[in-house]
Amino acid sequence: CIRDRETLFVQARPRKVANGKPTKPDKDLPTLKSIGELTFSDATKLAGDAGEVQHGEHGCLRFHRVPSALWRDAHKQVFFEPRPGTLRLFEKFNEPVKKLVGEWWEKIEGSQKFADNHEDISAYHKTLKPGDVTLVGLIADGGQGMRTANNARFLGFLQGTAQAEKIKVSREEWSTRWLADAEIKPAFLGLLAQNGGDTAKPTKNVAAWEACVEPLKEKFSLVKLGFTKSDLYRVVLPDLIVKPEDFLFAWQSRKADLLKLWRTDAGLKNFWEADLGLGASHTKMRKLQKQADVSDDEFCDLCQEFQKWLPAENSRRRKATKEMIPRKTLGLRSAEDYVEPADAPRVATIYNGLYGRAQFVPFRKGDPEGNRWIDNEPLFVDWSRASVDWLSTASEARWQGHKFFFTSGVTWTAVANHVAMKARFQEPCVFDADSMRLTPKASVIEPLAFLALLNSDLVSFFKMKFTKHTQKWEIGDLRQLPLVMPTRGQEKRLKELAEQAMEAKRLTFAGATPPNKLAASVRALADELAAKAPAYLHPSAQLKLLHTAADCLAVLELAVNWETEKLYSVEGLGPFDEF
Repeated sequence: CIRDRETLFVQARPRKVANGKPTKPDKDLPTLKSIGELTFSDATKLAGDAGEVQHGEHGCLRFHRVPSALWRDAHKQVFFEPRPGTLRLFEKFNEPVKKLVGEWWEKIEGSQKFADNHEDISAYHKTLKPGDVTLVGLIADGGQGMRTANNARFLGFLQGTAQAEKIKVSREEWSTRWLADAEIKPAFLGLLAQNGGDTAKPTKNVAAWEACVEPLKEKFSLVKLGFTKSDLYRVVLPDLIVKPEDFLFAWQSRKADLLKLWRTDAGLKNFWEADLGLGASHTKMRKLQKQADVSDDEFCDLCQEFQKWLPAENSRRRKATKEMIPRKTLGLRSAEDYVEPADAPRVATIYNGLYGRAQFVPFRKGDPEGNRWIDNEPLFVDWSRASVDWLSTASEARWQGHKFFFTSGVTWTAVANHVAMKARFQEPCVFDADSMRLTPKASVIEPLAFLALLNSDLVSFFKMKFTKHTQKWEIGDLRQLPLVMPTRGQEKRLKELAEQAMEAKRLTFAGATPPNKLAASVRALADELAAKAPAYLHPSAQLKLLHTAADCLAVLELAVNWETEKLYSVEGLGPFDEF
């Protein structure tokens, strides 16, 4: 500390430089001069009468003479290195973020709060225009997914994939181990025969073999059986994976079950006969009670009327000292609600499982490979009615995030140590607690443009410098990040870059070379970057060859960084690559 109003900030952390090697600040620190002898080579004038920040270097060290009030005024009073580009970000976004968080945080800090304040948030969305600063948490809703409590019981890899082939090898090894164990062998063979397997060829009937595993785990320890906690043993057949018609069948079946219950349950008799006082005509209600074919629109209206009627009926009963009607009488599971006919198949499948042929749906955990843009995990979860019954009610499991199941959104790797955020577009699926999700409102910003922004260096830089400098990417921290509303042209550009990045990533998974159309587009982009972008965003000569899909992806990510810098009004003030 120089004096109470000024601070000397020395950046003495190891950091990677252009050649990829880490600096060695411990070698330069002993020769750093005292404050009175330091030479400051540059200065950044702060807004208003806040003074200036002076900058200097000594070897790999960077030092700054700073008005101490800078950090006291920061959102969350964060302590950051005040380089010129960082100061520009601070001056542009610190006050807007503080104001927005102060005004809105209690309404957006969680998914339920977001839902409870939907009308206010929607009204706010209508006021946004290009250039406005908002918060990620104001334009995107989301949360954590579920916990199965026993992944091996419910999850499996798709037949024919590399992961499934590994399970096939392990299946033989586990079987050999069990047959060699005097305690396990009789139990294993007994279960195998009971489930229709061949005791002479234990792994021939895969379904029978898989049916033995959970009962064996109840009798013997994982160690004795040769399992680790993370081992999966199920292989999913392609024919058992959900298709659009399976969602529809689940909905039609659930609709029929509920209609039958509502029409025949004695506890609901008064709904059809009494004066509802809820804006629904007796004629319409009586018609729906007897009507053979109830449309999806009519069913959704009926569902809403029942949920309005129940508290009103119980209020009447309370005054008359009559027995209350429990909500379970309606037959709806907790959070199961039918509002929009188009969304009914999804809702029915979430809360009741699959009724017909299909049994498995896509499942996503936190991507252990840390991929950006898309993942490559052929993982599925048993979503049969019995499984959903257990997952949604068992105390061991954690049933959460379900309202976002079977919708698309943006997820990210939960831990990123000194690297930029790794965000991915997530296709409709069920996801777990390690696969946090934010879904932007499409009417506010295109989801793929949102994905591109999250994958920019700048957004990661902001989080690490001004929100929370930890390796964890928690959803609450993302909600407080600033987002600048793009113009239609900027939004279109970001979306197109994300689409091309996703294509390039798919090609890297497949080990395929980039097709001519992608290569031509990215080559033009590389030329534009070299001609107009800041020097630190110029693609190298090797990248410009576009020899591989990974080269294409690297150029596209440079373009994403450039577009984001322009959107946030800090073009050329980077690189923003120290995390």
